[in-house]
Amino acid sequence: MEELIEASKPVVMLFIALDPVGTIPYYQALVAGMEAKRRSGVLRFSILVASFILVLFILVGDIILRLFNITFGDFRVAAGIVLLITSVALLLDVQLGAIRPGTENIAIVPLATPLLAGPAAISIAIYIKYHWGLEVAIASIALVSALSYVILAFSDLIFRLVGKQGLLIFDKFMSLVMTALAISFIRAGLQEAISP
Repeated sequence: MEELIEASKPVVMLFIALDPVGTIPYYQALVAGMEAKRRSGVLRFSILVASFILVLFILVGDIILRLFNITFGDFRVAAGIVLLITSVALLLDVQLGAIRPGTENIAIVPLATPLLAGPAAISIAIYIKYHWGLEVAIASIALVSALSYVILAFSDLIFRLVGKQGLLIFDKFMSLVMTALAISFIRAGLQEAISP
């Protein structure tokens, strides 16, 4: 049982960071009026782009950390701060970046990034790579991307069943969990920095 819980940790962490359920209202607004085939194409492309962004960051993470002499503890603290800012902003409904889908491909901006593969998801993906290994990070990205696709593909049904208030409650709960996760990252990074 403990092994199963440990194996599920990276997937759960990345799922919370991507937050496809919290993305449903934005997705619904962005694709409103599109025919079903076009919506499906936009969703597939946005999931692929988000996955590519995350994989790219976990592949070049080693080079960047070595180049600037950044330790794993340093990265834990930095990732924790990014997660903390993002999660508190989500809890308090503070918009960190403007969403302007008008003149750009919405599959890339804002769906793939920053809504799915934003700073929080990137930080978590890199953290998973250094804590569990590259294979686990890639597998986690693949699994969470697939789950995100299914959730957003059935977002019409979810929106009708749960409603806007239900999605809001779930989103706030996930933001609170992400805030606690951010604090644990910072605490672990500082402990690693001060330990002999």
